[in-house]
Amino acid sequence: MPHRPQTGLIRLLQTIAGSREIAPGDRVALSPHFVLLTAHDGAALDVLESRGRKVTAPQRIALAGGDEALVARARAAGITRFLTGGCELAELLEQALVVSGECAASSLPEIHALGGVGALGLRLPAADLGALLAETSIEVTVPEVIRLDLAGTRQPQIGGRDVFWTLRRELGPATLVGRAIEITGPGLATLKLHERQSLCSLAAHAGLFAALCLADKAGVAELNAAIQRPYTTVESEKGAVWHQVASLDLAHAQTCVLAPNSSQARPVAEFQGERIEQVVVGGQGSGSLEALRMLAETIKMRRLAPYMRCGVIPNSKLVCKQAEAEDLLNTLQDAGAVVHAPGTTPDQLIQPDFKTLLTTVAAPPGCWRAGPMAAAAAAVAGALTHPERLDAPNQRDSKHSTRTPRQGT
Repeated sequence: MPHRPQTGLIRLLQTIAGSREIAPGDRVALSPHFVLLTAHDGAALDVLESRGRKVTAPQRIALAGGDEALVARARAAGITRFLTGGCELAELLEQALVVSGECAASSLPEIHALGGVGALGLRLPAADLGALLAETSIEVTVPEVIRLDLAGTRQPQIGGRDVFWTLRRELGPATLVGRAIEITGPGLATLKLHERQSLCSLAAHAGLFAALCLADKAGVAELNAAIQRPYTTVESEKGAVWHQVASLDLAHAQTCVLAPNSSQARPVAEFQGERIEQVVVGGQGSGSLEALRMLAETIKMRRLAPYMRCGVIPNSKLVCKQAEAEDLLNTLQDAGAVVHAPGTTPDQLIQPDFKTLLTTVAAPPGCWRAGPMAAAAAAVAGALTHPERLDAPNQRDSKHSTRTPRQGT
C-alpha cells in the first residue's frame, strides 16, 4: 500500500498504537505511556480487582490524592507511585512523567492540556481506565482532524483560554464535537507553553477527542529549557489531508467569561459590572507561576474590592517555591488574597450564596469561569470588567443589578 501523508495528530496516534497507515474511523489499540488515577477513580480499581489482576507496569501509573482506603487498594494492586505535591497535571509535567510525543490517560477534564507541550491527553472514564490497567491498551476510534492556523497578534490581556473560546465560537460547537484539532501557524509562536496548555485544556469542554499544538521553534526552545529527558516532536507531513482547515486571526480574540450553567463563553464586555464576590485562582492546572504573576501585578497597586474574597491555589510545591523567590505570595497576601496549599480544591473554598468566579476547566453549578486575567480584574473591581477598563468607573451599580446572565446556546 502506498504511503499516505499524515497529519501530525494521526502520526502521533500511529506511534502510540504501533500501527501504520491508520485513518479516521479506524479502530486502534492505544498503549499510553502513562496512566494517572485520581481520588475519584475507585471504579478503575474495581475493574482490576474484579479480574483478579494487578498492574503489570507500575512505573507508568500514578495515583494522585485519595484517602487511606483508596491508597491501600492501589498498593494492593501493585501501584507504587503516589503524587502528593498538588495539582496532578502540574506534577506530570514538572517530573517529566509525560513529554512531547507521548500519551497520558486520565479521567481529568484538564488532561487535554498536555496537547500544549505536544503530548496527547486521552480522557477516559474510570471504568475504561480500569480496563487499561488490566490489559495495558485500549481501543479508540481514530478521529477526523481539523487544522487551525493561528495568525496575527493578540492583545496583551488575551490568554490561551480566550483563544480557545474564540475559535470555538468562530468554528461552531458542532464542528468540534468528536474530532481532534491540531494547532499551528505563525501566531502559535506568540503563545508561551503555559498559554498553549490553557488553550488545549478546554478540549473536553468542546467535546473534542484531543487538541494538539504542533512543534515550532519557540515551543521547542521552551521544551529544551524545561525537559531533561529525550522527547520527540510532532509535525504533519507534506501533502496531508485534514477534515477541515481553518484560520484564526488572534487580533479577533476577546477576553471571555463563561456564565453559570452556560456552555458558550461570551466577551466579558457583555457582562460589564456583573457583581462578583469571590474569586479563586488555581485548581485543575490553572494556578501556574504565570497566573500568580498576572494576579499579583494586577492587584498590587489597587488591592481587592472591599467585599471580595480571593483565594489562590498554586499548582505545586515547585510553583510555591518559585513564587516565594519572586515575592509574589507576600504581594498577594498584602493585597488581601489568601494563599492556600497546593492540592486544595476550589470546591473547598466556595462560600454558599456568594457570586463566585473560578479559573478551573470545570466548575460547580452557579459559578462563573474565566482565565486568570479576567479573574484578576474581577477581584479588584468586585465585578466582571474588561481588564483594559479596570481603572475606569463602573457604568452601573452592579450591587443592585437584577440582570440575568445571558445563557449560551
